[in-house]
Amino acid sequence: MKQFLESTDLLQTLADEAEKNNIAARELAGPLNETQLNWKPAPDRWSIAQCLEHLTVSTDEFGQYFTRAIAGGRSKRPADKTPAYRPSFLGGLLIKQLLPEVTRKMRAPKILHPSASSIDQPLEKFLKGQQKFLEFVRATEGVDYNKTRLRSPVTPLIRYSLADAYVLTVVHGQRHLAQARRVRETPGFPN
Repeated sequence: MKQFLESTDLLQTLADEAEKNNIAARELAGPLNETQLNWKPAPDRWSIAQCLEHLTVSTDEFGQYFTRAIAGGRSKRPADKTPAYRPSFLGGLLIKQLLPEVTRKMRAPKILHPSASSIDQPLEKFLKGQQKFLEFVRATEGVDYNKTRLRSPVTPLIRYSLADAYVLTVVHGQRHLAQARRVRETPGFPN
C-alpha cells in the first residue's frame, strides 16, 4: 500500500506493480504442466490455475465498470495534473483486507469463483486480463481518479474511487499470486 500512497505518478506505479505481478505469474506458472497447475492441496483449496482464473474473472468483471468510470471521469472529472492518491474510507479498508501479508482467509464472491474443473491455459488468460487492465490504467490519463467513482461489481451498494479499484486489482493479484506460490510449496505438489 505504501508504494501507492507515496507515488508521484499513481498510474505508472500501478503499471509497474501490475508488471511485477505478470513476472511473478510467469515465473510461478510458466514452467508447470497442466497437472501441476490444476493440482489442489485439498478438496476445499484452490489450485494455481484456479488462483489465476479467479484473478482473470475479477478483472473481467471490473472491465465494464472501469469503462464507464473512465468515460464519466473524462467528461465530469478531468485532471490537468496528476493527483496524489488518496484512498477513500471504504476503498482503503478493502485494500488493507486484501494485502498479501494479511493471511486471514476470505470467501470469494460467487460471481468471481473460478471453475471447479480443470482449467486450460490459465497463465495465458491471466496475462491477457492483465493487458486489458493496463489499457484501462493508461486510458485514465487526464482523469481525476480520486474523485471518479464506480460501483463494485460484487455489491452495487459499495462505491469507491477509480484509483481504489485499480489499487484493489493490483493488491488482489499480489494476494492470490502469494496463495498460488504456497500451493506450489505444499508437500505433495507433483513433480
